[in-house]
Amino acid sequence: MLFEETDTEESGDSESDMSSLDNGFSRMQFESSSSEEQVTDDGDDDVDSQVWSEIESESDIEFSEDYGMMEEVPADSEDSAINPIDCYRHFITDEIISLMVRETSRYAEQHLQTQELTKRSKTLQWKPTTNEEMLKFLGIIIEIGLVRMAEIEYYWSKSKLFGSEVIQNTMSRDRFELLLKFFHLSNNQEEHADQDRLFRLRPLLDSLRAKFKSIYVPGSVISIFGVVVRTSPFIESLNPSRSPLEHAWFKSIVNS
Repeated sequence: MLFEETDTEESGDSESDMSSLDNGFSRMQFESSSSEEQVTDDGDDDVDSQVWSEIESESDIEFSEDYGMMEEVPADSEDSAINPIDCYRHFITDEIISLMVRETSRYAEQHLQTQELTKRSKTLQWKPTTNEEMLKFLGIIIEIGLVRMAEIEYYWSKSKLFGSEVIQNTMSRDRFELLLKFFHLSNNQEEHADQDRLFRLRPLLDSLRAKFKSIYVPGSVISIFGVVVRTSPFIESLNPSRSPLEHAWFKSIVNS
């Protein structure tokens, strides 16, 4: 009888415990559901409380500046039609070409005086350049950017598959490579501000900036494309379509 009473008590206790757990679990579910409903209701109240309306302009000041072309591009052709070369020469003026000629020849002379060269070095074939030759050099650079080839020597190839008669008839490969090697826009021996990382390009940048300001004034809406960013140790444009030769030429100017 003692054992039967004990079993009965234990059974009653276990049933009581299970009942308590069920009640507690049910209460937890009810509280959880209530809290979720409250959060949902609060969220709906927040959305309903918002009133959608048009955003007012931050400024009522109207753009009234004169903008557009401030100068007319002169036409050099007999029919008075403006050609691409006219626009190009309107920005790349004789003063800029003279700057390129002067600094390129200066850097070549500095290199010849400071470097020990062998008798067979092609650098010894250097001779001062001229404005006319510099224009041809820049024309080849533009042509190379338009007609892509894997190697620079392919432009002077005699193969029917490669080569460019325009480039070959304009300048020899050896002369082009010498100009490419010594091309400069500033005097390396002059002192420059430590913070100016673009001092080698500064004369050209300043000239072009002044020219752009005098020719064209932008309007109130401007779209900027072709961002230039610093990628140590070079300054490089974010343009994936640029050829390897263009990248190398740009880096050589900045880093030389």
